[in-house]
Amino acid sequence: MAKLHPIIHAAGIEERPPDWAVMSPARISHARRVGRLMRDWADALGHDRQTRIRWRATGLLHDAFKEEAVEALRPLVDAAEEWPDPLLHGPACANRLRASGVNDEPLLRAIAFHTTGHRDLDALGQALYMADFLEPGRIASGQERASLRRRMPHDWPAVLVDVATVKIGILIDCLLPVSRATAGFWEAITGPVVANRKAVD
Repeated sequence: MAKLHPIIHAAGIEERPPDWAVMSPARISHARRVGRLMRDWADALGHDRQTRIRWRATGLLHDAFKEEAVEALRPLVDAAEEWPDPLLHGPACANRLRASGVNDEPLLRAIAFHTTGHRDLDALGQALYMADFLEPGRIASGQERASLRRRMPHDWPAVLVDVATVKIGILIDCLLPVSRATAGFWEAITGPVVANRKAVD
């Protein structure tokens, strides 16, 4: 694997966001919990040190623009892409990292789509999608989240579907649209489950 970019190294080793990040202390604490959870999963999966650093960095960086003004984020995102204002922080952060010289496309995709999911997310992206939802600082449905955390990473595919089910259910309950990225993600992660059930039947 290529040498880690200095921003990724600083985030993964020192838990230090880039200078351009807009994060309150509470937001940094959340991001650190996400990164540590991802590092623990990478460790449990037997990944090497560089991969563990990379996973931790992705968790730390995912909300680097969460508290930036929409007016500042919109120019960082391709106007042709249909991102609602509350979701701009992901793709804007990914593009800012890319402009800083980070060329790790799976990492950038993970950050861009950490809220919605995407059919092309690899293990890193799926881990961020789950860890952002399951990190222990989230109080709502604390017991349910703790139960899902205990099943990770050994029950990965099932937990991924369970997390997506809850997140998509929240959108439906709030009468919010389900994006094409989320629909594609759901199709990708449930396709193998459906195929296995048909094989059993």
